[in-house]
Amino acid sequence: MSISAPILVSLAAFVPLPGTSSVSVPMQPPLACEPCHGDLDGGAFDTWKGSVMGHAARDPLYLAALSEAERDVPGVGDYCLRCHAPEAWVQGRCFPTDGQRLLPEDSGVTCATCHRMRESPWQRNGQFWLAEDLVYRGPYAETPAPHEWAQSDFISDSRLCGTCHDLRNPLVRRLDLDGQDTGQPFPEQTTYTEWATSAFAAGPQARSCQSCHMPEGEGVVGRTGPIRTDRSDHGIAGANTFLPAAIAFLYPELGLGEALALGEAANRESLARAATLTVEAAPGMVQRGVPVSLTFRITNLTGHKLPTGYPEGRRMWLEVRAPDLGLARGTYDALADAIAAPAALYRAVHGQRGIGPGYRLALNDTIYFDNRIPPQGFVPTATTAPVGKVYPEVAPGILAHWDDVTVTGTVACDSPAMEVHVDAVLWYQTVTKVYVDSLVRDQAGSIRGQTLEIAYQEVNPGPEEMARVSVRIPVDSIVGCDPPDAGTPDTGVEPDAGRPDTGVDAGVAAPDAGQPEMSDGGCDCQETGGGPVGLTGLALLCLGAALARRARPRKDPK
Repeated sequence: MSISAPILVSLAAFVPLPGTSSVSVPMQPPLACEPCHGDLDGGAFDTWKGSVMGHAARDPLYLAALSEAERDVPGVGDYCLRCHAPEAWVQGRCFPTDGQRLLPEDSGVTCATCHRMRESPWQRNGQFWLAEDLVYRGPYAETPAPHEWAQSDFISDSRLCGTCHDLRNPLVRRLDLDGQDTGQPFPEQTTYTEWATSAFAAGPQARSCQSCHMPEGEGVVGRTGPIRTDRSDHGIAGANTFLPAAIAFLYPELGLGEALALGEAANRESLARAATLTVEAAPGMVQRGVPVSLTFRITNLTGHKLPTGYPEGRRMWLEVRAPDLGLARGTYDALADAIAAPAALYRAVHGQRGIGPGYRLALNDTIYFDNRIPPQGFVPTATTAPVGKVYPEVAPGILAHWDDVTVTGTVACDSPAMEVHVDAVLWYQTVTKVYVDSLVRDQAGSIRGQTLEIAYQEVNPGPEEMARVSVRIPVDSIVGCDPPDAGTPDTGVEPDAGRPDTGVDAGVAAPDAGQPEMSDGGCDCQETGGGPVGLTGLALLCLGAALARRARPRKDPK
């Protein structure tokens, strides 16, 4: 069973994690690197200072979540600080564990954090191993750097990224949907594990985290160094477009508006490369009044689930619009921050057993739902398998890295449209109003809650477009909704069966052509060999005979 909150409080200070201890470790601040690695037209310092990584400790969403987690489990913030503010953590500014002792210059993941990191067997929970020397490790065997340096393959290894991009709560065991203890620590984020069990980790399609998030280009690494053809971009672009804009708004004194705008744009470009949206099936023509279906395929091009990372608030959905088909699926209401009947919605939903889905980061013990699209070659594990969604196998034990979504609509019978226009858009959102409101409400007017609320209101946190596709389908101009009766003009009323249309109202029976008018003109009408005549027909015959009799001249009786 899951560990209760009171026990968590007592354990938070007694579950040390392997790796460098939070003690006084000499660290040079990022500004010490700027004189050589800054102002280099896309150099390391120039791109880092506008990145999400560079401001991880200032993130208003993170700080509000940290405060909430500390209230739920005092001391648990130690696990958060080691990744969001590693320099402060190793220098002893991690107590108290709510981050109150962070300095203004404690911005986030710094240069020294990665370039002083030694190879470690632990790829989770910020269990890094930092060298206590002042040797900076990098990818080059030769460099004219004025500081101590050493070549290291680990700096280009995905395991370095896995140090922080895989998080398991060491204080809470994961429960399955039946409430049974799985024996695993609760997996809050599993980005590295998702990559490690995909085709990106090994084989001909192998690609490291750095190859996507730190693409190489040409340029100088240091002012006195040679031009490199494999200089890595240190913007480390991902999907978070909210954070750079929020930092620019909250910290204007930093003077980083331009760098943060570039970081935001890089994240937007990263999202545009993350997936494709294609039409998998569509009819060549549609008919009025006949339902028509279209199938769209969303293909994950990343090396992890899409979306991945911090689950609270992150979501991706498919919008499909086709007015002539009566389709308006997935329209986003910015005021309410709500999605109207999305064609598909991808997310992970965490919560607590007995309480249900929620945002209590330190207390969650159950994954209620996870339909995020797997990466290519994904082999699910007990930790990463989808929940509430079945992806087909493309090979034994390997799940498809795409999802097919089918929508159905109908052209109205009275529609004048001669062509149906269908537009589909794949959207991504970093943070939702529901999550922000939850953090603000739970913190009852705290400074961090207020700061997050202001940043959310002032900065556009809306969805970002990832991919788009359009379809144009002609409407059949010949076949209508109600085909005419075979061999008979459609009068709007069902004609008499077996009798040709006489031009007489179908509700009135025509006289039987084989029945002669009675010679005496009286009303003694009767059936003859022509078959039975309807009552209305008889009445007409009688009326006709009477009129004819009146019309004949009378002879005076003698």
